[in-house]
Amino acid sequence: MKYFITLLFLFSTLSGYSQKTISNNDVINFWKAYDQVQKSKDSLKQIQIINSNYLQKASPALKALLKMDKMNASDYLKSIHKNTPRWNSVRQLTLEIATQNYDMAKLYWSFKEVYPQFYGPQISFVIGIFDRGGTTTKDFILIGTEVAAITPLSGLELKLSTEYNIAHELVHVQQDYVNGVNNEEEYQNLDLLGWAIMEGSCDFVAEKLLGKLPSVAYLEYGRQHEKELWKEFQQDMYLYNIEKWMYNGSSSKDRPADLSYFIGYAICKSYYDQAKDKKKALNEIISINYSKNEHHAFFNHSGYLK
Repeated sequence: MKYFITLLFLFSTLSGYSQKTISNNDVINFWKAYDQVQKSKDSLKQIQIINSNYLQKASPALKALLKMDKMNASDYLKSIHKNTPRWNSVRQLTLEIATQNYDMAKLYWSFKEVYPQFYGPQISFVIGIFDRGGTTTKDFILIGTEVAAITPLSGLELKLSTEYNIAHELVHVQQDYVNGVNNEEEYQNLDLLGWAIMEGSCDFVAEKLLGKLPSVAYLEYGRQHEKELWKEFQQDMYLYNIEKWMYNGSSSKDRPADLSYFIGYAICKSYYDQAKDKKKALNEIISINYSKNEHHAFFNHSGYLK
């Protein structure tokens, strides 16, 4: 009877994950609005088109993004006029990304296996204005599909890259859930080391969940230049200025952006590799409470490059 109940629980849980909605209507609605905007030369009518055909039909996830970034129809119209060739270049890939067949049941269950208190949000593909590749709230993972489509991928590479984005953001949801926060503004008092581990841990856990990661520029560069990169990072790790190390895609010219992600990934890998209980180590990596500066003790215990 106990065995039967366990199987029943497993089936019902997996069934619930299988029914987890992957929302892609925002992507489809955006391109319908985009085509209508191109047919009009009246800017006021264009704004009306974006409002009525995209923003007023927004999913709850897109509404959250609009509120988060304070975007309106005028912002979309400015981006469309300024970056028309770019929008045209990503169109087909955004649709492919948003309509792929992703096995969320497998991913969610794999996560729950290593992290029993796993909280599973809805996955939503949205269209912003090339600002965010992925972000989270407690209830949603939002994939900025137009950003994800900038890198031309196809087939298995495209699917792995999108699943990696989802897995990475899934870890952020658990971090927010642990810390009782909903967005990065809550972490204003976090030093660079904390930011690095928070982001790098998402890559590390995603790799364990998926079995491998797609080609990521900062990880490849970091592996090739690890010692000199760490020496440079140590000078800034306890400071509160992160501009040199992350979210710096517009300013990093001679090397990949977001190199602190690699440092955080490497610290987590070191912590995991030396742990006897791997499942417990993954749980601890996910459960770091950054608002309480637990990442300092975590780093000291990682033994990274010592």
